[in-house]
Amino acid sequence: MADEEARAIREEVIRALAAQAEAGESGGEGAAEVGVGADVSLAASVPAVGAAQGDAAADDEQMLLAALFDAVRAESAAGRLVEPSSWEAAGLVPAGWTADDWEMNVYEYLEAHAVEPADAPAEPAQKPRTATKPVGIPRFMREEPSEEEVPESIVSDDVLVSENPRRDALESVPTETAAAAASSAAVEASAVGGNPAVADNPTFALPCADIVAMVGAHSYYLYSREHMTNAYARWAFLAKEDDRVATFVECVRQESRTYPRPFEAASLYNEPFCYTSEDVEALWQTVSESGAYPDLATTTASNGDVYYYSTDYLKPAYAASLAEWNSVERSLYL
Repeated sequence: MADEEARAIREEVIRALAAQAEAGESGGEGAAEVGVGADVSLAASVPAVGAAQGDAAADDEQMLLAALFDAVRAESAAGRLVEPSSWEAAGLVPAGWTADDWEMNVYEYLEAHAVEPADAPAEPAQKPRTATKPVGIPRFMREEPSEEEVPESIVSDDVLVSENPRRDALESVPTETAAAAASSAAVEASAVGGNPAVADNPTFALPCADIVAMVGAHSYYLYSREHMTNAYARWAFLAKEDDRVATFVECVRQESRTYPRPFEAASLYNEPFCYTSEDVEALWQTVSESGAYPDLATTTASNGDVYYYSTDYLKPAYAASLAEWNSVERSLYL
């Protein structure tokens, strides 16, 4: 129910944006323009947005945030990350803001409204110990308590507290319950304001539990985990950062560790990398000759398909058999 209400709110925002843009076009001012060299794919994903003017600036900032988040969702569905460098050309920076200041504002907004990750729940509080007998001491050395010392209700003492470390909230997936709670909170915050685009409540929280920021060396990138998997987003992030050696090494080790299986060279020929076979061969030569990655090795299936793997996670014979199965034998059973 909360998701439906949040979706209705977003639709209202988009309708308000379209109405404002239409008014801007008729007045000749305030209409968003996409200049030469703009990110055409992002611009195509952005609803028509009018620039912020006068007393409506705060409302327009909310509308631009909503438009940005919906554009991120559309780009994620198309398999692309969104970079802040493309926002201004796509009409997603409000009047009165520099591109850098607006970028920081959006990043801080996402941090402030981050959803607790599903795979890193808050550690439960340590329950008070209520044992009435010493633990780990031989029975003959224990002092048995008298009946007066035994409490009427004793909480079980065999509860183990997880010691798994908390992961970064920006690189993890929320549960549906957590996302619904975030959407419900957004709906509740806007209940008295009606249309969030014109609401009097400046603290209205736009639904953004699905929007994730990945921080790189020179920029950060946004995607929606509802429309793009974390694994593919990581690949797209590595492609954007364009450190080919780091990309190659991470992909090979991740494949060997996670599944485990060898990493097919042809995987790098496709989106988001789009390397050529010559690029991959050159990468392997660079990696193998550097001596910095002694665990990485290669194997070739009988049909000529090339694979790479990490000996930290796969034995050579097993990697070779998996490569042969994937490239040759599996098709015999399909």
